[in-house]
Amino acid sequence: MGILVVFSSTILPIVKLPQTLTKTGPSVNLSQYTSYWIDTFVLPTIDNDTEVTVMLRGDHQGGLGITIISFRDGAAVIGALPIINYIEEPSQQTFTISAKTNMKSDYFVSVVSIRNNYTLTINSVWSPFDSLRPYLYLGISAIPAGLLLIYYDRIVEKRDRMYKNAENA
Repeated sequence: MGILVVFSSTILPIVKLPQTLTKTGPSVNLSQYTSYWIDTFVLPTIDNDTEVTVMLRGDHQGGLGITIISFRDGAAVIGALPIINYIEEPSQQTFTISAKTNMKSDYFVSVVSIRNNYTLTINSVWSPFDSLRPYLYLGISAIPAGLLLIYYDRIVEKRDRMYKNAENA
């Protein structure tokens, strides 16, 4: 079992496939008290020089902006420029923009919504199995535990065989 987890957490994240991420927002209801909202999330690891296409569609014109920047160890990468940093024109309701990634890393996405609901679609190539990476350490620790269980099972089997031999004698 541990070997399967180690395999899954190391080999499967290498497999990269075209992916589409669709989000709607904002994640709160806008009201007279909450006129804007900033939604954030992290895209999985995307390789260097990979194209990222973003389509942002609002319910009405203007009031949306998006920033996508390299993200590592819980913070933006120092010195990295955003691959996308765009604010809708007041007359725009939908926009599509493409850019190439500038390094291999996770990417932090920030969508600012001012009195506007939106649908965000991001197309790129990343691994759908990227979330399995943290299980590597669980798999490594499960291997000795599994080997210990196999060893214990053999001891119990030998003991049972000795009892049967003693009863037959």
